[in-house]
This record gives sequence, structure tokens and C-alpha cells, in this order.
Amino acid sequence: MASERSWHGKAPGRVNLIGEHVDYLGGVVLPAAVDRFTEGWGSPAAEWSIESDVPGGLRYAQAIGDELGVGPQAVHVASQVPPNAGISSSAALLVALASGLQPGMDGKQAALACQRAEQKATGVQVGVMDQFASALGRRGCALLLDCATLEYEVVPFPDEVAIAVIDSGEHRSLASTPYNQRRREAESGDPKRRKHVDSEIKRVHAFVEALHERDFNRMGELLKESHQSLRDDFEVSTPHVDALVERAWSADGCYGARIMGAGFGGSVLALVEARETESFAEAMKRPILFCATADGAFVGTP
Repeated sequence: MASERSWHGKAPGRVNLIGEHVDYLGGVVLPAAVDRFTEGWGSPAAEWSIESDVPGGLRYAQAIGDELGVGPQAVHVASQVPPNAGISSSAALLVALASGLQPGMDGKQAALACQRAEQKATGVQVGVMDQFASALGRRGCALLLDCATLEYEVVPFPDEVAIAVIDSGEHRSLASTPYNQRRREAESGDPKRRKHVDSEIKRVHAFVEALHERDFNRMGELLKESHQSLRDDFEVSTPHVDALVERAWSADGCYGARIMGAGFGGSVLALVEARETESFAEAMKRPILFCATADGAFVGTP
């Protein structure tokens, strides 16, 4: 058993290419694991302890330990996945710990265990997309994930397109924003919120079609449409983020961009011609993570 030995685990962060604010309604999403990793090392101890840059790390470690039925561990974490950057540092931490503690676990079951652990650690009813992408993402691919059935399909993602995650500089706790209100409105069938959900699910399928056809301009158009819907129908953007997204749209080499994540600030996702990343960064004048796709922690397990 992992709890009786020293162990090491490693898991990637993720982006959600398209399919925003549909996961908790059982819609389809298109995340990809990215090449920023969290690593954890540990060994049995008399009580839980953690050295980690990821906020709340001890709660996460104890919660995944409880889920997996392992005793206390002394844990050390090193992470390239920055917190509050929109690439899911919490899921990367949990999946890294799970892959070290129980490396032979089924990837889907590991993602579900990490989802339950995050819910327990934070009290927030998070969806399963982040953990799923970190556990089962594929290098060179995105995952088309049905959040209702957890069935998924691997979709090739082009090397010629860089994934850019732009820090808007506007950060707020979700508890201090209308996030929960938006979610309740969508779940109760509010027409304006449902308009976004229904159109966004169609955009996910259209984006997958564009990926298969290697139509990068169409992919960018769909990101723009997604942002406009998130701005106008779901109302989770801000004037500052809108201005940043529009700057990205007009930058050389940018196929498209949109607000990503829960909204009300946070990060912007852009798809950029891989040869144009330097000029794009100069045009944006904001901190940017340029990412490529990566393998998840449980690739190679069923």
C-alpha cells in the first residue's frame, strides 16, 4: 500500500478550451491538460504535514488521504501551476497526490475521488472537469467530456497553435461575486442564462469539428462568440476583461480569445499562432503563460 512507503506523484494543470458554465448542468466541455506540473513527494508520518505553495494544501492532502483510505503522510509539494491563474492548481495538487498514493488506480475513479476531496476540503460543489483533465488528458489532444455521463473522446489538438493564459490582474473571491446567483439562475432555467448554455454546448461541438478540420480561424471565431455570450447572456465578464479580450482579438497571430473560468475577472484564454507568441506578448503587455498540451497523471491506466 502507498501509505506504507515513500512515494512521488506528478500531475498537470489544465485549460478549458470551450464549454464555460455548462459543466454543472451536465453539458459537454473541452479541456486539455497543459505542460505546467505539480509534483508531490511523501512518506508515512505520525500526523499530516505539508510544505506547499498551493493555498490550503494541508486540507487538500488530508481530504484525498481520507478518500483513498491512507494514513497520515509528511508531504512536500513543488508546483509550476500558479494559484489563481485559471489553470487549476487545486486539481493538479490533488491528482498529483492521488497518483503518488495510489498509482495503479483507474483514471476516472481517481478524478472522482479528487473531486470529492476538493468538495470536502473547500465546501464548494466543484464539477469534475478539472480533475478529469489533470488525470486523463493526452499530449497533442483535448478531451471532449460529457459531464453528465463522464464519457469522453480524445480530440487531436494542433502543435501549431499555442494556448495563452493571460492574467487580467482583476481577482476576486467567487463568494464576493454573483457567481452562485448565475449558477442558480441557469439551473432554474432563466431564459437568458439558458441561451448561453444551449449556444455554448453547440459551440463545443462546432469547435471539435473545426479541430478535426484544422480550421484555426473557425476555432478563433467560436472563442469570440463564446466571450460575447459570456459577456451578454451569462453576464460574468467585466469592462476590464472585455477590453483585454478585445486587445487580444486585434493582436497579430491571435485566432481568438475569451474570458475563462468562473468569470468576474481572473484569466483570459487566447489561441495564438505558435510562431507569433513573442509579438502577441508584446502587444498584450500582461503576464502570459504560454502552454502546450500534456499527458495526465493517469494516462496508461484504464
